[in-house]
Amino acid sequence: MKGAEMPPYLCASSYPSVLEASWGSRVSSPSACGDAKVERFRGLADAASDGLARIQELEAAKARIESQLLEAYGFLHTVQEQQFGAVMASRGHGKVVPVSVDQVVAKEIALATGLGEGEVSRRLHLATRPRRHRLLRAELAAGRTSLSRALAVAEATASLPDAAAADVESAVLAPARDGGPVSAATFRQRLRRCVLAADSRGADERRASAQASRTAYGRLTEDGMGVLTLVMTAERVVGILDRADAAARALRATGDPRTLDQLRSDFIGDTLLSGRPDGGPTGLQVPPDVTPGVTSGAEPGWPGMPAARVWIVVPFAVAAGTSEAPCELPGHGWVTAAHARQIMTAPGSVWQRLAVDVDTGRALELSTESYTPTAAMVAAVRARDGVCRGPGCEVPAGRCDLDHEVPWPAGPTTLANLHAKHRRCHNTKTSGLFRSRLLADGGLAWTTLAGREYVTYPKDWLEALRDGAEPARPTSAPDDSPPF
Repeated sequence: MKGAEMPPYLCASSYPSVLEASWGSRVSSPSACGDAKVERFRGLADAASDGLARIQELEAAKARIESQLLEAYGFLHTVQEQQFGAVMASRGHGKVVPVSVDQVVAKEIALATGLGEGEVSRRLHLATRPRRHRLLRAELAAGRTSLSRALAVAEATASLPDAAAADVESAVLAPARDGGPVSAATFRQRLRRCVLAADSRGADERRASAQASRTAYGRLTEDGMGVLTLVMTAERVVGILDRADAAARALRATGDPRTLDQLRSDFIGDTLLSGRPDGGPTGLQVPPDVTPGVTSGAEPGWPGMPAARVWIVVPFAVAAGTSEAPCELPGHGWVTAAHARQIMTAPGSVWQRLAVDVDTGRALELSTESYTPTAAMVAAVRARDGVCRGPGCEVPAGRCDLDHEVPWPAGPTTLANLHAKHRRCHNTKTSGLFRSRLLADGGLAWTTLAGREYVTYPKDWLEALRDGAEPARPTSAPDDSPPF
């Protein structure tokens, strides 16, 4: 606000002086009357109370700002809905577009802010339904609830009629008996209870809908580990965990030194990777390019399926031990050089050469002029791109469509005109909602409905080597004589 004085709690530079002025005397100067230690303790308690009050003020201020943020989301959605309609009208009637305006707006915001599309979509749902969620929006604007809680309520009540959703919102957002906010645990329990009470008959329909959205995904964490998430029915989850626990306890009883947690993890992992809980032979013929699982010592005799395939890109310098640059599990993340060498030298590993340009790190193209993409062309494009060439998309190229940048037949089926695009990115471009053009340096320049431009490039397979990783330390002294 022009000309208005910014409150101290919104001015970062003034915070130390505010702290010193309001708390300093209480913390460091005991009262001359009474016991100094008691007075100092009281001063600290008062200072702590002031600190909590300041945090409450800031949280309320943040909520009010987030309310304005939702208004901005709603404004952008209204504008781009009109743009979307204009683009669809230009395509003519009867043509189904597998991309929604919500998806386009979510992508637009995600690209501009760096937020995940999933989080943006949750916010858009709340932002574009102000009448349905008027109580949520009012509480957020008043600073009496947080955006995270408002989103949780909106998501949980999505299948309820407007009146029932309003009743749930009122009950869930009610303060505790003492007038303060309820705890996070109480909030979750209250929300679950109120939704079930509001529509117990609809619970079965929601369960069926939830079953239809079952999925599996994973992410790599620190220290060469990862987290696998399976979304399925409750009884299957319980059954899997019970079986894994029973197997783990049976192995512990035989003297296996691993902990129960380790055994449960190994049992589930080995069973998924090799089709057997011991990670051993499956009884089926394994293709030569498939890496067998690693034996972990669980119970034998489990009939199985072919082992899983794990790809890892290891630069020659890392394989030779002259570099400690991290290595990539394409589409998933990075592991240390030592971990990569361990994976590539494991029994059953199969090596495949990936030729790259030393200067750019890009995979070298194969020469072919086939009418349709041959297997060699498909492999070449996917190796070159690595991931989807859509802006902000990291879907592995192996799970993408190969799109003609210039549509066929005007555009030839050549390596230069083919690019890996995740199905949604592909549809967004084909429908004319986003436009893309090929640059001279191999980049793809994308223009969104808002007129923003984003450029994506082929995969740099030597990226880690350019990050300045220190070379590996020699395992022997420089003046040692052979054998080393």
